[in-house]
Amino acid sequence: MTIQPPAIDHNYCNDNMTSACKRLLQQQSFTTQDDIRFQLIELGFHDISQSTVSRLLLRLGVAKVPNAAGKKIYCLTAENEPIKINASIASQIEFVSHNQLVVVIKTHPGSAQLVARLIDMQPHVDILGTIGGNDTVMVAPKDITRINQCLQVVKHCLGLK
Repeated sequence: MTIQPPAIDHNYCNDNMTSACKRLLQQQSFTTQDDIRFQLIELGFHDISQSTVSRLLLRLGVAKVPNAAGKKIYCLTAENEPIKINASIASQIEFVSHNQLVVVIKTHPGSAQLVARLIDMQPHVDILGTIGGNDTVMVAPKDITRINQCLQVVKHCLGLK
């Protein structure tokens, strides 16, 4: 009689690793995937590679964004996460204005795509879409006769008055 070792449930292992990674990202700031990998190893996930961490971050919808000090860190931004605008995002915005055609958001360098994504993740009837460059976001209103309402919606989305 041969005794077989218990089958490894890879889905269970992946779910545990994903949950652990998410918890780490909620509790700490990480600037590199290697830092995340080392923390996961500390938690008992010994055979984890950098490419596995990369796939985990993709699965969780993680982006690298500047913190309040301007240092880029990994941050959860998945659509299934509630969006909480905090002072560090608002601090990245220099001004919000419009020219009767589009709403323009001027940000600190490197922040525009995150700001555009935050707006896109909160669909509104007055917003047609966004385009984010390096330090400028253009928000197209669905109706240019409602540009002032679109401006107010954008400000609200970003936690501005």
